[in-house]
Amino acid sequence: MTPSVSMLLDRAGQEFPLAELANLWPLGGWTSVTPVTGGKNEHLRVTAGNGIHYLRRSYRSKPHEELTRQLYLMRLLRDRGFPAPEVVPACSGENHVDLAGRLWIATRAVEGTPFDNESPAHVRALGQTLARYHQIVADLPAVVIEPPVLIELRRLSKEEGVDPSLRARTAHLVERLTCLLPGLPRVVVHGGARRGSLIFNGDQLAGVLDFDSSHPDVRVLDLAVAVHDVSKVYTSQGQEDHKVALNLNRVTDLLAAYSREMRPTAAEVEALPLLLEAKRLKRDLGRRSRARSGEALSENDHAKIRLEDQRLAWLDGHRDALLAACDSALARVPESSQARPREIR
Repeated sequence: MTPSVSMLLDRAGQEFPLAELANLWPLGGWTSVTPVTGGKNEHLRVTAGNGIHYLRRSYRSKPHEELTRQLYLMRLLRDRGFPAPEVVPACSGENHVDLAGRLWIATRAVEGTPFDNESPAHVRALGQTLARYHQIVADLPAVVIEPPVLIELRRLSKEEGVDPSLRARTAHLVERLTCLLPGLPRVVVHGGARRGSLIFNGDQLAGVLDFDSSHPDVRVLDLAVAVHDVSKVYTSQGQEDHKVALNLNRVTDLLAAYSREMRPTAAEVEALPLLLEAKRLKRDLGRRSRARSGEALSENDHAKIRLEDQRLAWLDGHRDALLAACDSALARVPESSQARPREIR
């Protein structure tokens, strides 16, 4: 049974293969299907006889081995009591489908409401959830010599035509982070722990989404991603300061909630502001690299470059305050009161 939809187009303007997809998973017959916007992958929300499900088509360059590792991680997390999405096997028994060279998976929808940006409880929940996640995956192999962001920054900064001040800034940042690497624990990071990754039932966590960026990396990367996303200040669309500054109170609240469950190392505390800067530099240098290679950047690309420049300037002006916010969060939790690692089933 397929829904009464004549066609749905993907981002490239091509028709989704709805009839084929409807026959690949035992969902009890489709009754409706709608596209879900946002993200680098493409999603379809399917209402079927067996409930609501999401079909995800990975971006074209997604390696098969990477998807397999991420699906294994999601199953492992659920087995250990973590609220990752439930992957629905295809009729073939496999956890994914290769259709016309594109990788698809199906997951059962997580019922609940999205992150409430005005809720301090939800900010704390993000910190607590990351700590719990890091405890659960601590025994998984995560061999990585240095963060991919450092490798990319080195590559971008060595290109011809890079602004000398940006090149010098990048070299200094890479050197500082490299010195901290011995004290940075490695784990399989979530990789995209943002507000949109959490689903709630009131103030209680109902589910954690978006494991498609999980990979071995330094553990503190997850904190850097979460801190930037949950703490950036929204003013008004089009304003020069829109999404530039960080709310340092929210930085402290998130990190304090994390540290009540798991104390970061001293190197992680020092590396966190540096990784925030590294992420901004990587995006700035990346777009400038595309322009130097002859690509015609859109107005949105130019706006993003200006935004990253403003964010870097804000970090320059608040470097000490940001580090103090990290220290303050950790100082709230005496060493003796640290929670013991949760039992892993």
